[in-house]
Amino acid sequence: MSNQLQNTNNNYKDFTEEESFDYKELLGKIISSWYIFVFSIAICVSLSILYLRYATPDYKITSKLLVQDEKSSPSGGPSNAMMTDFSSLFDLPSNAQNEIDIIKSRSLMEKVVEQLKLNLTIFRKGRFKSDELFYDSPFEVSLSSKTDSISSALYEIKIAENGVINVLSSQNDININTKFDDSVKLKEYSLIFKKILPKVAGTYLLSIIPKDNEVEALSKSLDVQLSDKQSTTIDIAFIYPVAKKGEVILQSLMNNYIQSNLENKVQTADSTVAFIDRRLIIVQKELSGVEKDFEGFKKENNLANIEEQSKALVTGANDYFNQLNVIEIQLSVINDLEKYVTNPANKNIIPSSLTDQDPVFADAIGKYNDLLIERSKMELSYKEDNPLVKSLDNQISEVKSNLIKSFEAYKKGLSISKKELVTRNSLFTNQIKSAPGKERVFLDYSRQQTLKQELYLYLLQKREETMLTKTSTISSTRIIDNAKSDRLPIKPNRSLIHLIGLALGILLPFIFLYFKSALTIRIFSKQDIEKHTQIPIVAEIGNNIENKNLVVVENSRSVISEQFRSLRTNLQYLIKQNDPQIIMLTSSMSGEGKTFISLNLGSTLAITGKKVLFMELDLRKPKLTSSLGLENLNGFTNCVVSENNDLDSYIRPLTFSENCFLMSSGPIPPNPAEILLNEKVPLIFAELKKKFDFIIIDSPPVGLVADSLLLEDYVNLSLYVVRQAYTFKSQLDILNKLVAEKKLKHAYLVVNDIATQKVGYYGYGYGYGHGYGYGDYIEGAKPTFFERINSWFKKKK
Repeated sequence: MSNQLQNTNNNYKDFTEEESFDYKELLGKIISSWYIFVFSIAICVSLSILYLRYATPDYKITSKLLVQDEKSSPSGGPSNAMMTDFSSLFDLPSNAQNEIDIIKSRSLMEKVVEQLKLNLTIFRKGRFKSDELFYDSPFEVSLSSKTDSISSALYEIKIAENGVINVLSSQNDININTKFDDSVKLKEYSLIFKKILPKVAGTYLLSIIPKDNEVEALSKSLDVQLSDKQSTTIDIAFIYPVAKKGEVILQSLMNNYIQSNLENKVQTADSTVAFIDRRLIIVQKELSGVEKDFEGFKKENNLANIEEQSKALVTGANDYFNQLNVIEIQLSVINDLEKYVTNPANKNIIPSSLTDQDPVFADAIGKYNDLLIERSKMELSYKEDNPLVKSLDNQISEVKSNLIKSFEAYKKGLSISKKELVTRNSLFTNQIKSAPGKERVFLDYSRQQTLKQELYLYLLQKREETMLTKTSTISSTRIIDNAKSDRLPIKPNRSLIHLIGLALGILLPFIFLYFKSALTIRIFSKQDIEKHTQIPIVAEIGNNIENKNLVVVENSRSVISEQFRSLRTNLQYLIKQNDPQIIMLTSSMSGEGKTFISLNLGSTLAITGKKVLFMELDLRKPKLTSSLGLENLNGFTNCVVSENNDLDSYIRPLTFSENCFLMSSGPIPPNPAEILLNEKVPLIFAELKKKFDFIIIDSPPVGLVADSLLLEDYVNLSLYVVRQAYTFKSQLDILNKLVAEKKLKHAYLVVNDIATQKVGYYGYGYGYGHGYGYGDYIEGAKPTFFERINSWFKKKK
């Protein structure tokens, strides 16, 4: 031990070098503060349980839809080739993606909110939490709005046993009594309460919010996605606090979507039938006119057998006539559709079944029709100057413009085809020219009649197809999975909340201990000393439980007396055994226990038969004499300034030991430093060393005055006293500086007043048995919690 102490003191180096993390210190703090961890875990876990008890859960409701592809194939007959491929003219998204946009549309959610009255929510009021009611609500509320928009409001509804309803709102300063089926007239709306269940007495809350706000909130909770990129199935997820109500909302949304799909198809079919009926009237008149003229021509010229005569010629030209007829029909249909679209006063749906030979062209018209239907729905809720209506009008204009451009391109292609057929038909034209004039006129009438007949038959066929489609209309989307809620809520996650509570219960004490250590400016543990100085610790003195100045006497066996004996043993390695030794005790400031350490150290040395002198050289604030209950009349100051050189006259024996003597400080001088610098001081110490084995100097704090440094030349050993929970960590810098500058040589630390509530795990950071087992009880120390448990098990055995 002597080598360790001496080498550390002689080879002083900067204590600020980086220290490795001390796991033992951390473990010691955790064990010594176990009750903080237990309390923190209990509180945090309890709070997590309380949070789960009163937190509003969120359930996930899911469903699945299948979007069927309704692209029609070409039908038989002469109209098979009527529509050419428009794929190059349009680049439309997939049908399923369009359906996703419809499901997520605001108008569809508005229908659900209106049908289920979702902007009116009833809660059963509780002490800490109010539960939302739906099918289990004992009454329902009807709202009749007086204005276009209403404000959010919350009402407390108290229903008495006799059926009297008290409507209370501190927000709107309302306190009204009413009964079931009576109207409650408020500023913005009227409320009517209708009884559903027989038992309705209780306290409830009624939340009323604008429909637009509810639509927006529900839309944010709705998620619609394709199951995968290769399929046309749609996954719908909806988040809501009440599982059953969420299922009803999602199911209603899907039912309204399918119903809307059917209504759109019926509306499109009606528009198509109306268009065909108008065209049939026109074509019928044209056909009748051609047939009447044809009949008059034949009667006028008596041409009953001209058909047989021209049969061969007509048969040869029939193929080209048919092709020309098809193009003429196409041009007629396109012209009619173009007039129908370009008419500014016409805002009806475009018949799409006439173009069923080309599904892409039909989809384009369908997109235009969907926008028109959407706008007609908006007219019910918004005015013409509403930004949403204007935005939709812009979309309609853009799609309409693209359709008109497509019509022009399509007609141009038909004209080119017609021109080619006319050129290729020149041979038959020449043959017809060579025929008699009456026969040529007959052939022209016959061709016109054939053209009108085919157009008329085509329109009749389409009318019948449309009527059949209308009467047997089914939705192109069907429900695969109905709305179904998960059994457990997705929020809050019970396991996660419990884990967070446990983690916080463990983490918070760590944070508390860390900041407590970081913000503590006083010395509390041995590690605090070791982190701020490398001066060796020569002794550790516990708390003076008996509150006596002198704790070391003959045959004393207390913990603290053993600690002073340990100090005496350690000093044997630091001093010369056979030479008189002068030991000075100093500290950073007053109150750290220099006098207490000096008195008991001297008593411990005197027990071994050594002759000990206590010198009270704290000339500014002496305490040693008063601690012994003596008067400070004649002492060191008198000896220095007096002409009396008889040292024995200034030394008094002490009653507690025949080997202990005292030289008090004497009267407090006005100039303590000058007294210590007097030329008689070296002579005094030289003479005293001849009379005593040990001289214990109780000096003033070196952190306050420099008096102690004036005695450094006379002492063999300096003991620097620090006190747990009293000495500042920064004050150890004073000691470091003095040792580094060699102003205080042979300095060692004595730690005083260490807490002794526990054995083995002290607040200071270590035990001080010095030969005693850590598990044994020591005089003056209270047994720990673990020691009481061990003692209980020993008794059981």
